[in-house]
Amino acid sequence: MAAIKKQGFIFYFYTMKFWWVFLLALLFCIGCTSPKTKPKAPNVNWSEMDEPPLYPDCPKDNTKENWSCFTQIIQNKLNKKFASNRISDIELDTLYVTLKVDTIGQLSIMGYSNTKQGSIPLLVFSSVEEVVASLPRFQPAFKTNLEIPVEVHWTLPVAISK
Repeated sequence: MAAIKKQGFIFYFYTMKFWWVFLLALLFCIGCTSPKTKPKAPNVNWSEMDEPPLYPDCPKDNTKENWSCFTQIIQNKLNKKFASNRISDIELDTLYVTLKVDTIGQLSIMGYSNTKQGSIPLLVFSSVEEVVASLPRFQPAFKTNLEIPVEVHWTLPVAISK
């Protein structure tokens, strides 16, 4: 009788061990197949609430003053360039230059448009590109909450008048 009880205990012990292994394997499979929520990627596009790019030759205290100073400097340089190339005689009212400051502070031209529907002479494009290439690097824009540099695109109106 003791031998039968011992065999029953061993059978019960191995059966319980099997069920625990089966239960753990089942829970593992369910845990692996259930969809996991992926963390949402942060927004790394620049917005008005973030730190804008800063032009190194202008005051850095106020971003509006910095922007105003930059537009005045680029307009003055373009006016000098246009006067030396006699571009101011061309019938253009305003040329819109789309600029980009990348994550290392490099300024580049993304595109052009104008208020008049006529074609823009190549001399205007080359003059604008020369002036933009001569400018020093910007301090890049930063995401305020992430402190990572981001690209910024904007359109700068350039007056070409007689």
